[in-house]
Amino acid sequence: MAPIVSEDHKEKKKREILESAHACFAKKGFQVATMNDIVEHSGMSKGAIYNYFNSKDEIYLELMRESTEQTYNSLKESILIFNSALEKIIFLFDLYDKGDGINIEDLSKTIVHYEFRLYSFRHEELNNKLNQRKQKYFLEFIEDIIKEGQYSGEFKSDLNPKLMADLFWSLIDGVTSQFVYKGYPQNEVLNEMKNMFINRLKV
Repeated sequence: MAPIVSEDHKEKKKREILESAHACFAKKGFQVATMNDIVEHSGMSKGAIYNYFNSKDEIYLELMRESTEQTYNSLKESILIFNSALEKIIFLFDLYDKGDGINIEDLSKTIVHYEFRLYSFRHEELNNKLNQRKQKYFLEFIEDIIKEGQYSGEFKSDLNPKLMADLFWSLIDGVTSQFVYKGYPQNEVLNEMKNMFINRLKV
């Protein structure tokens, strides 16, 4: 009779796999890192890892799901302190102000994230999942703030909330994709983008 494994034990092992995978992706890049790398880093057997995940695609999707949900829930809670839609937009832009510069861990996460997005472009199922994630956690989040600002009279009523949400994330993606270049004036560029975006919104 096979031993009974507790849910806590399963969760602990799953967490070890995810942490090992994250370390491998950050070190080698998503496409170069292999399941064997994850096996070696984790110290677990290949069979044990395949009990939880069928591929590194599944592993990365789980990492992304966890990160996205944690960030989304944190943002939803953080903006509750603001009384206006404009304050919320300013707060969200300022989150990407990295002060003295992005640290190595954030840079690694950013690079792996863009690698996976490019990789998913050639895999329809993965691409669909990323598009669903974008719509649920990112576009709708900004759309709701734009609609709030239109309802309160802060923002122009003739603006398309979905288009403005796409524009917001395009600006943010544009800045974060430049982190790899040394000397890139990210904070100055971000501030200019924020001012342009806000001027486009305001009545």
